[in-house]
Amino acid sequence: MLNVITGPGESAGQALISHPMVDKLSFTGSRAVGQKVMMAAAAGCKRVSLELGGKSPSVVFADADVGSAAAVTMGTVTLGLSGQVCAAQTRALVHRDAAEEFLATAEVIGSMVSYGNPFDPEVTSAPLINARQLDRVLGLIARGQDEGARLVCGGARAEGDLADGNFVAPTLFADVTNDMSIAREEIFGPVLSVIPFDDEEEAIKIANDTEYGLAATVWTPDVRRALRMTKAIKAGTVGVNGYQLEPNSPFGGYRQSGLGREGGRAAIESYTELKTVLLPFTDEMM
Repeated sequence: MLNVITGPGESAGQALISHPMVDKLSFTGSRAVGQKVMMAAAAGCKRVSLELGGKSPSVVFADADVGSAAAVTMGTVTLGLSGQVCAAQTRALVHRDAAEEFLATAEVIGSMVSYGNPFDPEVTSAPLINARQLDRVLGLIARGQDEGARLVCGGARAEGDLADGNFVAPTLFADVTNDMSIAREEIFGPVLSVIPFDDEEEAIKIANDTEYGLAATVWTPDVRRALRMTKAIKAGTVGVNGYQLEPNSPFGGYRQSGLGREGGRAAIESYTELKTVLLPFTDEMM
């Protein structure tokens, strides 16, 4: 049975969390709200599954198909939902020898984005959810420039007939360091930060230097390197030369990306209880 309850988010959510007949809570959204859900659930000792976003890396080695890596990474950040996806890999960690090729291709992909009427088949990307999010994204873009990142393209609102909408031009930053705001905060908009690295060890260090740990991709034809990287990167799902969610596979994150998993057997088990029955056999029971 499916029961849909509508109402203001905070009051409806609080009612569900506190209701004595609700045993399990699942929430997908911001880290701040997820923390509130955990605290509210503690009163009833309710089990909780949380998917709270990420700041996921796409790690591109010089021996990879750099063009494909750039196209896929920039595409997932700018096409479709315009970066409003929890698993969007908004940090591109690119080997210095491949950085220029990556940036050139990513800029081309950004230029292919088309905003407008969502029923128009030529439109490829969505607006940001509301004006508040628009202001937040533009504020983080401005902060990235103030902190020394180089703006390659984008960085402003859409122009022309769409100037009054919640549209941000696909934005690409180069010369980013992992301590900058655009590399630390989940922007949830069409913004990709490119961070250079020199070797495998540095790539792992940068990839794991985050409060999150939801998703990642490793781009290299070297299978041994790919396996080393997938083992070392602290993320719930890691793709090799591409990234795709599978409904029959567990999806979720490490650290502040949440608790538990969606999809696969792990998700089903999170909605069940284990029961142990101890039944002694005696002559009278036979």
